[in-house]
Amino acid sequence: MMRSAILVLLAALLMALPAGAANKYAGEFLTHGVGARALGMGSAFVGVADDATAGYWNPAGLAGLDGEAVHLMHSETFGDVVNYDTGAYVRSLGQGSTFALTVVRLSIDDIPFTDFEEQDGRIYYDVSRITLESDSEAAMLLSYARPVSERISVGGNLKVVSKQIGPNSCYGLGFDVGAQYEVLGGLTLGANIQDVTTTFLAWDTKEREKIMPTAKLGVAYVRQIPSMDGRIVLAADAYFRFERRWMADEYHVGDVTFDTHYGLEFSYRDLVAVRGGLAIGQLTAGAGIGIGGFVVDYAYGKHEYLDSSHRVSAAYVF
Repeated sequence: MMRSAILVLLAALLMALPAGAANKYAGEFLTHGVGARALGMGSAFVGVADDATAGYWNPAGLAGLDGEAVHLMHSETFGDVVNYDTGAYVRSLGQGSTFALTVVRLSIDDIPFTDFEEQDGRIYYDVSRITLESDSEAAMLLSYARPVSERISVGGNLKVVSKQIGPNSCYGLGFDVGAQYEVLGGLTLGANIQDVTTTFLAWDTKEREKIMPTAKLGVAYVRQIPSMDGRIVLAADAYFRFERRWMADEYHVGDVTFDTHYGLEFSYRDLVAVRGGLAIGQLTAGAGIGIGGFVVDYAYGKHEYLDSSHRVSAAYVF
């Protein structure tokens, strides 16, 4: 019953949103996050961004990563209504420079699209006029990062976006820029400006959409705990948007809206980790286990009204 209600709502939104409103959510599929580790920490990862998912969270965090890494994640959101998959490949180029490729894909199947029959001002229900369509949205991020000093790293993404709703499709090109600054031992500030030049999407129907810039600011504090053979990570992020998303975001000041994210991680000898956080006021939790260069993470996300979300990711560093 919940699945059917969500699908009907999605169909209504896809067909009825005016152009201005559609622009506000044109890049919404890119807000789900990458990696169960970060998602278990309430998506507070802009200041942390120290693994293969950094291309998404803050490309500057890729600088200094050694060797190569592969990362994969599968997520079923709101029960099994939304399928969300990501993949990432990271390769060190030497002297702190790093390249990464990140792919994000969201899909929703069996969305009912209805063409109602109207006669004499009355609308008649006809099951034969209902068709089931799919929504598929994807993005590819090509990232490059390098250190510019002992404490400052910078990075950027070239982003290619594609969407397909039923028989219609669109494509777009955008850019992200990021930076990290190690203020002092263990304390790092991060910034990621996504779609910094605005990402324009061109549909084959001649319609146009645009993904407006989003500013993501984060702070992270890492401390070793020798008495417990462990490490603790504390993180907090704020995401700022400029599209008057008063009903969708957590807070607003005038036309500017923003969300807050908080996260905590405790890891023991880089073997086992437990995590918790708040993402826009919603509880998140997770855990991870590492053996050699292989790591598996799980994240749980609670939703106030819809079914909970479960994310599983795996990474191999070599």
